[in-house]
Amino acid sequence: MSFESKGSQSSQAQSIPLSDFLSAHDDHHFVWDDANREESEAWLEPVKEALLNAKKHKVFNHCSKEYLKPPNPFVQLGPELGDSGSTIVYKVTPPEGHAYRRPLALKVIVCKENSRPPGPDSKARSDALKEVKTMSLLRHPHIVAYVASFEDYCIQTREIKRRPRGKAHAMLFRVNQRIKKHILGIAMYPPAQCNLHTFMDEVFQSPKEADWILPHLHGYFGCLAQAVAYLHRQTVQVRHKDIKPENIVIDDFGLPVLTDFGLSKHFETGHYSEGPTPKTLKYADPEAIHEGRRDERSDIFSLGCVFLEMATVLLGKPPHFAEEQLASPSGDGHSISSAGTGGTGEFKYSESLSNLDNYMTTLGLLARDVAATDPSREAPLKAVLDTLPHIRRMMDEDQTRRPQAHQLYPWFRHLYDVHDTPGPCHNCEEERRTGKAIPSRSNSRSPTLNRSGTIIGGGVGGQSSSQGLVRRGTAATGFAAAQQQQQQQQASQGNGGPGTQAADVEMDSD
Repeated sequence: MSFESKGSQSSQAQSIPLSDFLSAHDDHHFVWDDANREESEAWLEPVKEALLNAKKHKVFNHCSKEYLKPPNPFVQLGPELGDSGSTIVYKVTPPEGHAYRRPLALKVIVCKENSRPPGPDSKARSDALKEVKTMSLLRHPHIVAYVASFEDYCIQTREIKRRPRGKAHAMLFRVNQRIKKHILGIAMYPPAQCNLHTFMDEVFQSPKEADWILPHLHGYFGCLAQAVAYLHRQTVQVRHKDIKPENIVIDDFGLPVLTDFGLSKHFETGHYSEGPTPKTLKYADPEAIHEGRRDERSDIFSLGCVFLEMATVLLGKPPHFAEEQLASPSGDGHSISSAGTGGTGEFKYSESLSNLDNYMTTLGLLARDVAATDPSREAPLKAVLDTLPHIRRMMDEDQTRRPQAHQLYPWFRHLYDVHDTPGPCHNCEEERRTGKAIPSRSNSRSPTLNRSGTIIGGGVGGQSSSQGLVRRGTAATGFAAAQQQQQQQQASQGNGGPGTQAADVEMDSD
């Protein structure tokens, strides 16, 4: 691991691959103290019902404060990572004075409802606690890891003037205390460099970065397939319910991580849910759109939509090209109309399935043209085209004809081999062989990034490396370390050097 001992704050300030984080139980090092804890049963009982550990989930007492300043008590690092309505995601370090110093992502949820003021029994709070409970049970190298959570609230008081009997002057009294604002924060690892949507856009906004972004993107099919297969396995049984590029983040090492379990739900095999449900319309399955009977194969449809956009990028077009083409009556991008919008003006993949076969034919023609001008790309293009029939099955309108998640990985496994690096995902390969989602701990030190953007540890022969990570504020530049580490690994292997195991943990632990 990248830290010498549990108390090593300097090494804990570095990022490490999520696989190392999980295998070392790094999250166990974060524990809340008892200062300023809420003691009211009204606040604590729902936490107990959610089976959350008090060492990991802390409800702060309001202490008469009238304002909240998220991400306090955590310390913000840089700009916000994301903002969606009542939710903001920050990159943070743990509270000042806390022994644990690993950089984290902090999702802050404002628990509010239109029909009632916030409080310990609000539905918004209940939903947020369910998300925390779900996340606390998940441990996979491609699923965001829960570290800790907290709640805080402030109060609002009304001041009135009253002249007590026998007094000449009126006095101010504070009355009618009520909860003004209530937040719930979820600390997670790893903090993201960007989401998958931004990552794919970078190929076209910064073409010079495509040479190393595209090899990574080839491998994301297998890694994401394994993440969803883990969620659906009988010992976990969680439906994500909101798979989309914005909910897949890319970490400091260029590895994909599935996140945002705000809509997730536990399920039982053979059982269906039905009726209205929150959803992202663009990626929602037909049965969710029409509020019909649905099961875990709803996730397969949404993942198929994501895979279609990824394939589109690998075949030379930006992700929005799929939407533009499918929104036309013929599926070839001509005569754009309201097809695929359901008459609402908002594109939905589920409403454009009649055009999907034509669109895949269009992709084949595009690939043929590219290969004609650049024969060296023929093999990579064919590898992607070979996945289109499988993606079509994932997006079948009839959920009973969609595959199960555990069937997906072999269909996309060959994409790892399109490029020499980064190559197959060590963790996914190991999981397929053994059924274990968490890899065993490595005896070597994994390469990490320090705050100055320098890779340390995991060098050839165990020596430190001082390769710089350039950060220019783009999606791609945060991943330069991954590319550099691959080059280091190749050089070491070419020289027969012994110091390659750490690089394998780093780059093959997608």
